[in-house]
Amino acid sequence: MADGARIAIVGAGPAGLAAAIALAEAGISCTLIDDNRAAGGQIFRAGPTLPPNLPGIDPRGREMRQRLASFADRIDHRRGTEVVAIDAERRLWLAGEDGSGAELTPDVAILCPGAVELFAPVPGWTLPGVFGLGGLQILLKSGVVPEGPVVLAGAGPLLRLIAAQLLACGVRLVAVADAAPLPGAGALADMMGEPALLARGLGLEAAILKARVPLLRQHAVIAIEGAGAVQRVEVAPVDADWRPTGRSRRQFDATVLGLGFGLRPNVELTLLAGAEHDFDPALGGWHVRRSPDLESSIRNLFVAGDGAGVQGVEAALAEGAIAAYAAAVRLALPNAASLYPAAARGRERLARLARFRRGLAAWSAPRPGILAAAAPETVICRCEDVTRAEIADALTAGFTDMRALKLRTRAGMGLCQGRVCAPMLQHLVAAATGRAAAAVPLPTARPPLRPVTAASLAGMTEGDRG
Repeated sequence: MADGARIAIVGAGPAGLAAAIALAEAGISCTLIDDNRAAGGQIFRAGPTLPPNLPGIDPRGREMRQRLASFADRIDHRRGTEVVAIDAERRLWLAGEDGSGAELTPDVAILCPGAVELFAPVPGWTLPGVFGLGGLQILLKSGVVPEGPVVLAGAGPLLRLIAAQLLACGVRLVAVADAAPLPGAGALADMMGEPALLARGLGLEAAILKARVPLLRQHAVIAIEGAGAVQRVEVAPVDADWRPTGRSRRQFDATVLGLGFGLRPNVELTLLAGAEHDFDPALGGWHVRRSPDLESSIRNLFVAGDGAGVQGVEAALAEGAIAAYAAAVRLALPNAASLYPAAARGRERLARLARFRRGLAAWSAPRPGILAAAAPETVICRCEDVTRAEIADALTAGFTDMRALKLRTRAGMGLCQGRVCAPMLQHLVAAATGRAAAAVPLPTARPPLRPVTAASLAGMTEGDRG
């Protein structure tokens, strides 16, 4: 096996980049696999047409891409390549954007799959013009700027970041509906432990207020209306559980709605590998269980970044350094000891960030009531066009676990494999059975995770071990 195939890193976002660069700096080769053409993930994504003063553009992304390019002799960067399957032996099945396929079995795998958006389906959310907040940001960073008028709704830091970025691009932003209230004293005290991060968030909020955009706290979207596309957005107050009350409704004319309630870990690969998982709302829900060295319950399978629990870019960078050191030590590679200082700094950074994350979750982590706005006719699974009424009928008939519900209704069987609808399905199962969300595990994943061609499948059977 070639040296570069001994350690495979899946995902070239902040955590994956940090791990690959740390290894390369120590003289250790690795394979870096990413489904995007350019490294950086969503956080470090950049576009050439963006205004130079756009809020939230992190210069570390450009710097890390430059360092990645400088280590081309040590980092086998497989761009446009997606891992569509993995097993407990760490065998990875790869599908390239050119239709190629390959199999790779590293001695150690570091998964950095990132996070996916959390949606709360409401009547009309399938209309053209409705975007996830992250999806809207991807378009913005690609140079696609909505003309407006635009309404943003959801909760958490991303809501404010997108609002400030749209305003910087001259977009007509007519309202921001935030389901969260002002942070309580305890949450604010915790977040003050990271004054730079708190100041950044306050600066984003100040940009909204300076532009005189209505910032409706403890409000959420309850309906989206339009003939073939978004035309109006209706919002209403929510209670402490974020359940819409329906009182004091307000309507805003809009052609674009950005909607999202934060992120949750992308656990497709860790589920497929058979790793053990835990549930913690503060980390985005279901996430892989890890040792202090970030190793999953599968030996030599490490997980870093938001894919193991949503903690943000600073934590992802720290965990990338920790995972790189742990992988090198596990394989007893030369120069492994040189990775220790960065890993130690990473652990210290994580300890400091833990308090900030606790305060952030206390303020803006989604509450279960936000999933209550869906009407019986509201589509829950967009891929298979399954409504809330159909899911309710299946639950009444006794299909009260995620797998049975999936088989009965086909919800979660579509192109996205439940990445969008799984949290809502979990909530509905929990509500129907009187169980806590933590007692409703996600359905098992099935390979391939994405549609692949017959040619790709044929390539995967040939094997690629470096």
